[in-house]
Amino acid sequence: MENNLKIFLLCLIILSIYLIFKTIKKKKLSMKYGMYFTLIGIIMLILIIFPDIIEYFAKLCGFKEAPNMLFLIAIFLLFYIVFNIYTSISKLIENNKIMIQELSILKKELENKKK
Repeated sequence: MENNLKIFLLCLIILSIYLIFKTIKKKKLSMKYGMYFTLIGIIMLILIIFPDIIEYFAKLCGFKEAPNMLFLIAIFLLFYIVFNIYTSISKLIENNKIMIQELSILKKELENKKK
């Protein structure tokens, strides 16, 4: 990998990690998901600094080309993140349904007391 490309990628990843921390601090991103992205950024930093690691694990796992392994890992990571987000959304929908039911019961009781 060219040195100019390495420096550009390192700067880009460091900027991304900074923006993640800034977003967490503003409470626009939960700590849970912020840590996922931070961990991925740190792993990317390590892989850019030491690209032989990718080649070693690709050969160890039986991949002919290292980028194929990277794409597969990226797909699994994205799947995992999407799965976690949908799990959170499902919990929020269930909590919302319960709150609506409780509110409806309270409104009905309040109407009955007024009569």
